[in-house]
Amino acid sequence: LFLSIFLMAKISKLNTEQLGFSKDNILISYLKGALFGILQISIVFFIIFALKAIDVYYVGNISILLLIKIFIIFIFQALLEEILFRGYLMPFFSKVIGIKFTITLLSFLFTCIHLFNPNLDIIGLANVFLAGVAFSLIYYYTGNLWLVGAMHTLWNFILGFIVGSQISGIITYHSIFFSIPVENKELISGGAFGFEASIVTTIVELAISLFVIYLIKKEKLRGKINE
Repeated sequence: LFLSIFLMAKISKLNTEQLGFSKDNILISYLKGALFGILQISIVFFIIFALKAIDVYYVGNISILLLIKIFIIFIFQALLEEILFRGYLMPFFSKVIGIKFTITLLSFLFTCIHLFNPNLDIIGLANVFLAGVAFSLIYYYTGNLWLVGAMHTLWNFILGFIVGSQISGIITYHSIFFSIPVENKELISGGAFGFEASIVTTIVELAISLFVIYLIKKEKLRGKINE
């Protein structure tokens, strides 16, 4: 992560703030993103659970120390993906092809890095793309990688190691709970790919994207009125 930031800054001649790492209110920004990430995955989990598409078992076969280690790993993993797809590529591409095409292209590239994940299906593919769109829109609106990175981190961490679903098809063997898909309800549960292949996730990601688009348009309209 640190090497990537150094190389990107040198090559692009951008400072870390221009790459999305604001020096103001870092902790507040990260906590906000963490809260949004927790809310996002919690909505998906509880809807799927309420629709009886998963059986949830408490296992608790993971230590607090291991949870902390895993959480730290996911902090760096999520920030690395976000700085590449949002912080670095977005400003350059948007100057050439505009922000709409940039978000579409980067979401497509974000989807491509998940193509070889196990048990990927068409809904899982669509949801990874929609997640890329949602993260890109949030970054475009806030310009804050701490916030987007925290959302990404908490989604993966809670998904795999708290509620015990697959992370983009990858099985986690140690978690606090295990979420087992109910037979013949794969459309809701996401089946072997996990919640990220659930139609519930599709709806949630679309709702988030539409809400952020509304905020962006509202901000632009406010700017025109002020002018």
